[in-house]
Amino acid sequence: MDCSSDVVVLGAGAAGLAAADRLTRAGLRVVVLEARDRPGGRVDTVRDALDDIPLELGAEFFHGKPRLLQKLARRGRVKVGTCNDSHALLWRGRLQVGDADFEFVEDLAAAEPPDRPVSQLISEHARSGHWSERKVLLARAYVEGFYAATVDTASSLAIARMERAAEALGGIAPSRALQGYDRVLAPLVRGLMRRPQTLFFNAVAELVRWSRRGVEVRARTREGAPLGVFRARRAVVTLPLGVLKAAPPEPGAVRFLPRIPEKERAMARLEMGPLVKVLLRFRSPFWEEREDTRRHGFFHAPQLSIPTWWTLSPLRSRYLVGWTGGPAAEALSRLREEEVFRHAVESLGRIFKLSRRALEEQVESWRVQDWQREPFSRGGYCVIPAGAVDAMEVLARPVQGTVFFAGEATHLEGEEGTVHGALATGIRAAREVLRNEALASKGAF
Repeated sequence: MDCSSDVVVLGAGAAGLAAADRLTRAGLRVVVLEARDRPGGRVDTVRDALDDIPLELGAEFFHGKPRLLQKLARRGRVKVGTCNDSHALLWRGRLQVGDADFEFVEDLAAAEPPDRPVSQLISEHARSGHWSERKVLLARAYVEGFYAATVDTASSLAIARMERAAEALGGIAPSRALQGYDRVLAPLVRGLMRRPQTLFFNAVAELVRWSRRGVEVRARTREGAPLGVFRARRAVVTLPLGVLKAAPPEPGAVRFLPRIPEKERAMARLEMGPLVKVLLRFRSPFWEEREDTRRHGFFHAPQLSIPTWWTLSPLRSRYLVGWTGGPAAEALSRLREEEVFRHAVESLGRIFKLSRRALEEQVESWRVQDWQREPFSRGGYCVIPAGAVDAMEVLARPVQGTVFFAGEATHLEGEEGTVHGALATGIRAAREVLRNEALASKGAF
């Protein structure tokens, strides 16, 4: 199945789709290689078998009002609804209103040089008496959950930059795509699907041979059948950091020939944050039937193994979604799915003061999504350790006008770890390709 094009794009996640869309609309012949059998990458929407309600195994929320996502949602005629952003907190055995307990994010956003692990920043606030024990515990849980990071290594400056970027977009108050996140990316997918031999699924890139003259990508199916060589003048690599860090013969691992040492060093300094989600459907939405819980859309219990839960608000459903990131998610990844389910039931039992038996009797279906076990993601999203902010700049830099890099881990303005950040990097990489194409046509190379 040898194939030639102007540009080959590795990965059909948000960044890859955005790059391919921009390049094809500029008149270039583009081929996209995607290892999975679907587009979207870490946007992974499935639908409930009973009522077709969209369930997000990966990216779930719009935070603030990111322009690129809003524009795509309008193109796809997807309605975006505001979530119930009322938070409950389990503290010392009692479920309390917790909305005011998240004011520490302002202090995280105000972090100044020198860069240091965020745990040191938290300790400074605790020693000064500025933060209570409760606030310290919540701040640690927030960094580990929201950023999928380890507080003892995560960069305080990187988190400050991300907090400020989120605030500029309207804060982290969540909304959701009511028809499903996959429908937001659908306009990009449809445009590429209209062009024959553009989107190749079940196509695992395993070798990128490159020079100033162009690239050759060798690919195979997940089952091992060779797909031949895909030749192009340039390549846009949008694979997740976890995949780029993988070494052959691990599934999904890609080799670059010749090697690109500066990229290898940059990737070694960055981390892929672990994430686990648990989705449970109950016989009835019991949290809506209780006076003390019906007002809340989020439930937090920072000392439990699955510390954060939410409803599918504003959709009416019988689902609760559990979320854990950082070290707690890494610990869950070592367990069988049945054991993760037991942890989920135990966590909910503590939050809602229900027995394990009573909860298990209410469960109709459950699903565990462990992103560390997904070979073509190998984690949730990029985490920047202290002192490694500049590594992202190196990772994002094009190589000799031939190999270009995109994806949330290459966003340099605080939107890493987000779908809109990934989209922006895909568009940026496409512009870089087009600039190099223009220079080449003028004989500048």
